[in-house]
Amino acid sequence: MDLYSDNIIFSLQRAGGISVYWCELLRRMVRDELSLHAIEGRNVCENIFREKLNLPQSMVVAETVLPTNLARYLPPFVNLPKNCLFHSSYYRLPWGNACKTVTTVHDFTYERFRPGLARIVHSGQKRFALQNASGVICVSESTKRDLLEFVPDVCEDRIRVIHQGYSEEFHAVDKKNCLALPELHRFKKVPYLVYVGDRASYKNFSVAVEASSRVPGYLLVIVGGGKLSKTDQDLLDKILPGRYIHLHRLHNEALNNLYNNAHGLIYPSSYEGFGLPVIEAMAAGCPVIAVKSSSIPEVAGNAALLVDTISADAFAACIDSLQNISLRETLIQRGFKNARRFSWELCYQQTVEFYKEIIQS
Repeated sequence: MDLYSDNIIFSLQRAGGISVYWCELLRRMVRDELSLHAIEGRNVCENIFREKLNLPQSMVVAETVLPTNLARYLPPFVNLPKNCLFHSSYYRLPWGNACKTVTTVHDFTYERFRPGLARIVHSGQKRFALQNASGVICVSESTKRDLLEFVPDVCEDRIRVIHQGYSEEFHAVDKKNCLALPELHRFKKVPYLVYVGDRASYKNFSVAVEASSRVPGYLLVIVGGGKLSKTDQDLLDKILPGRYIHLHRLHNEALNNLYNNAHGLIYPSSYEGFGLPVIEAMAAGCPVIAVKSSSIPEVAGNAALLVDTISADAFAACIDSLQNISLRETLIQRGFKNARRFSWELCYQQTVEFYKEIIQS
């Protein structure tokens, strides 16, 4: 199987969930010595995951140099052999129709939440890629339902659900050897809650802040999501003064330690294509409080506290309930078991099997 991977995502992101997904697949393709050719353009090594990927230079196919904001919407300017398989990391198709193509769809955030030109352009490119792909990978059953809703003319027989995995760097550690992050030293042994990710409207960040304020004595640790906006800062200073800290970016080892020592992960997002932080937290022995919506019940199983109503009161009640030692231990043990359902190795193996099906079809 002659495989061409389109690594455009490494030029589009410095970090991010899709970059993690793509890197985990490529790492195993190199390990298994697949006939891999990696199409790359500008700035790929500014991506923190591509930087760590041991991709032999002999596998790299340099794309014609174009600005990334233009190249992302165009087919790669490379000559592809007939009967190869082309898999783009972000909704590109090759010139012509001589090779089979696979497209992975992660979510339909733009279609559900983004207005205006950005939605029109992104959705148009995505729709075209999905309609013309030989095979489509969805990262969850929830994403598959969304695909059939927004692009109903895609043949269901061409769709395969392949769940994402999580890094083995997320695991339970001996609390005696689990050092608190330096940024938390000034708070001594104050119990804390964790919020991970960006703070777009559908993520309901304000609910996490308000819920934390209703449970006295807890610190809210905010991880990632870029610089706090003025709106976020004003909300925190008004409702949770002196009881929050923002960590811009953490490597997995540090985030794993953070999860291991946390009272719980607050995840009030109303929409996720998969919801990777849920599994990462569970693998680290951190109880999860989330919303019974989109892919979350599918991914969380019976191992999280899931609320029906996205409200500060509902989340605060769940935070308070985690003080029950028996409930807490039950959730932790269920979380360990649930996390084992997902792995990057399984994701990779199922992806390669799908490639073979597409090639033979």
